[in-house]
Amino acid sequence: MNNLWYSFRELKNSFIFKVIILIQITMAIILLYRVNEIKNYENAKLNLMKTITEDKVIYSMMSKYKSLDDFSKDSEDLNKFPELYKAIQNKYNLIVVTYGGILVKDFENIDEFLDQELHKYDDEYKSINSLQCNSNFFETFNIKLSQGNLNEFNNYNKLDDKEMEGKIIPIILGDSYKKIFKLNDIIETKYTNYKVEGFLEKNQFYLDKGIYDPTRAKNLNTFAIAPIPNNISVSNLNNALLINENNVNADFYSIQKEIDGLAKKYDVKLSITNPQENIDSFIDVINYNANIKILIVYIVIFFVIIGLLAIFSNRINARRKEFSLHIMHGATYSDIYMRVFLEHLYLFILSIIISIYFLIRTKTKIVTDIINFDLGAFAQTTLIVFGIVTIVALVPIYNISKNRLNYLIKGE
Repeated sequence: MNNLWYSFRELKNSFIFKVIILIQITMAIILLYRVNEIKNYENAKLNLMKTITEDKVIYSMMSKYKSLDDFSKDSEDLNKFPELYKAIQNKYNLIVVTYGGILVKDFENIDEFLDQELHKYDDEYKSINSLQCNSNFFETFNIKLSQGNLNEFNNYNKLDDKEMEGKIIPIILGDSYKKIFKLNDIIETKYTNYKVEGFLEKNQFYLDKGIYDPTRAKNLNTFAIAPIPNNISVSNLNNALLINENNVNADFYSIQKEIDGLAKKYDVKLSITNPQENIDSFIDVINYNANIKILIVYIVIFFVIIGLLAIFSNRINARRKEFSLHIMHGATYSDIYMRVFLEHLYLFILSIIISIYFLIRTKTKIVTDIINFDLGAFAQTTLIVFGIVTIVALVPIYNISKNRLNYLIKGE
């Protein structure tokens, strides 16, 4: 008990040195945690990408029009795009997704649901994370509902936008909305009203825009999903995702040739992109980031060890006479070792408290994803830093153990 109390009282002495040590340990914890946090985030997204794409290949439709005017002229034709849409849909699964457009009145904790990309706000309404899609979106990406069903959603997918005017539109909400709305609630928005027809299971994901990149594996917990009108789905064919589920080993160029042939038949300038370009780029980025993270860890550990070792050793050498007096009054070398270790431990615990407060208050944002505090990653980080502090503390303890009492008294 005396060792615990003595070590605690010693914190107020040499205040500047203690603050420097505290800052070093805290910075080490925060930097290493951020590296660990990003690594866990990327690994989780990689696993999600494998789950999403393991039984399918996702291609993106793309426009080959030279100008927007040319595209608009063809899209106004009542036959071209609809006929091509049907022809492609007969052979492949087409997913059309559009983003944003739902502005709701303010409600409690709305910040969690706000669209961080659009930022369309006024005094009364704010833009939330939302998308419109056709009904096969859910089955294709294996997105499950915990409550409700898609019956009304599927029916409204068959309507054009003019047929939807004045009607209450069905909507599916992410899991996080359960604390705010319930089934059959009517949600008033700026342009129309929606009826809650279902809630998604927690942590449902899809591959945003079909781009093979971990940041594109979107969590739908905070999303509102509405049916896309049939005519809007057709007019957005150039932004559609073409899903090949029947033959995932099919050659891309054979599929591209087939789509180009259909586009030529209906005089539409559309084609598809090769996902392998995204995959290769994404793998290069992941490998580069992994090497950078390892380098950062080594640099942080090196400077922490050097810095703490210099400060610890300097302070212990300055206190040799103090330790000798304790020994002369009945303390043992073990008591001295314990007091030195406990002083470092107190600073380490204080650093943990400061780090937790800082990390919870400052969340990491990647594109539109906000990473919440990861207790597992923090535990791993603190174990690493604790190992560093322990090893560094052993050095001055060893210096004390090899010196005799008269050496300590002389301070030589």
